[in-house]
Amino acid sequence: MNAPMPRHRANSRFSASAPLDSFDNEDTVGFSAPRATAPRRTALSFEVMPPRRNADQEAISELLTTLESYNPDYVSVTSSQNSGWLEGTAEFISKISATTRMRTLAHLACTAGTREELIGWINRLMDAGVRGLLALRGDFAEGQHELPQGYLAHADQLVRLIRELEGNQAARFGAGRLAIGVAAYPSGHAESLNLDQDIDVLLAKQRCGADFAITQLFFDAEDYLRFQERARLAGVRIPLIPGIMPMTSVRRLHRMGQLSGLTVPDRLIRQLEEVGPEGEHQTGLDLTAELAQTVLDAGAGGLHVYTFNRSDVTEQLLSRIGIAPQLQS
Repeated sequence: MNAPMPRHRANSRFSASAPLDSFDNEDTVGFSAPRATAPRRTALSFEVMPPRRNADQEAISELLTTLESYNPDYVSVTSSQNSGWLEGTAEFISKISATTRMRTLAHLACTAGTREELIGWINRLMDAGVRGLLALRGDFAEGQHELPQGYLAHADQLVRLIRELEGNQAARFGAGRLAIGVAAYPSGHAESLNLDQDIDVLLAKQRCGADFAITQLFFDAEDYLRFQERARLAGVRIPLIPGIMPMTSVRRLHRMGQLSGLTVPDRLIRQLEEVGPEGEHQTGLDLTAELAQTVLDAGAGGLHVYTFNRSDVTEQLLSRIGIAPQLQS
């Protein structure tokens, strides 16, 4: 996007993970990453959730207007049970395409159906205006350890399927192509044996045609920087975009730790507890801004902000790192 580069620093760290259904109302040391000249242009993208059937449409319109004012490179749209799974995703993408100039990226998981059902969904999403997909394995249901017969087992297989369909429908895209994103895990995937396996999986996704990766939850900038360095040394060449989630309460910290399976650093909990309920929101945003600033200063070319459909919190975060809305011509 055309956002100006960040102008000041805040206080510490935090980042993002899988989408939730609602938004609840110490410095990085010991690792010396290669310093890179900050790019003139900071790529910016947002994650949004399809609204529930009874959602306040005025609030949704305000959200889209606010996000569009930043001229983002794209907005990614999740899928959830509360909004009718992929049907809700497709409907929201149609609304975004009809009412804004923002480009959309749809989340698509192997858990959404069989191979044939996924083909139907890919075509349905493209009909809604999608020209980019975030290919995921998806989370298992409780007690589940593998997907049923006929389902694609891993995200690299889904990437390969999308590229196959793209080739079969080349006329549909003219001279363009579908953008395919995948997930990356700086703090390790819960099912991986070690970080080397995480990087091997990322390399497989790259070989199958992934264009970029968006990171999942990490609590320390150092985790992202070390992961990026290891990935580059192993041959990963696609962009590794840091996902940033506003950390606004102790409750939110515990929730994200629970969902990700990661241990929340005690220092983060202490910093929010010390300021109490009255100050945790602002302190949490300061911590989030410092995380974002740290990875940008280390050479990350952009940010992917998990908005949880909160335009006010998104604005407060971006203002802390010097990213302002763009003047519309």
